[in-house]
Amino acid sequence: MVKKISFWVRLAGWSGLISGSSVLVLYQYTHNIMFLINLITIILFSAYALATSNDKRWKNTDWLLRVILIVLVFVSILPTIFLGIGYFIERKRNQH
Repeated sequence: MVKKISFWVRLAGWSGLISGSSVLVLYQYTHNIMFLINLITIILFSAYALATSNDKRWKNTDWLLRVILIVLVFVSILPTIFLGIGYFIERKRNQH
C-alpha cells in the first residue's frame, strides 16, 4: 500500500512541474512578479513531493489533507487531484 501513495505523490510532483511550465509561459509574456512567485512555489512543492514520496508522513491522512488544501490554494488544481486520489486510498486503507 505504501507504493500506491508513493505513486500518487510522485504523479502530483510531476504534474506540478507541468503546471509550472504554463506559469513560466505566462511570466514570459507578462513579466509580472506574481507569476514568478507562483512558479517558485510550484517548483518547491514539486521538488519536495518528488524527494519525499517514499516518506511515511504521506501515509498520515490528517497531514495529507492539510497538504492538499495548501496545494489547492498555492500551487495548482492538477497536483491536488492526484493527492486527493492518494488521500482517499489511504483513508480507505486506514478504515479496514
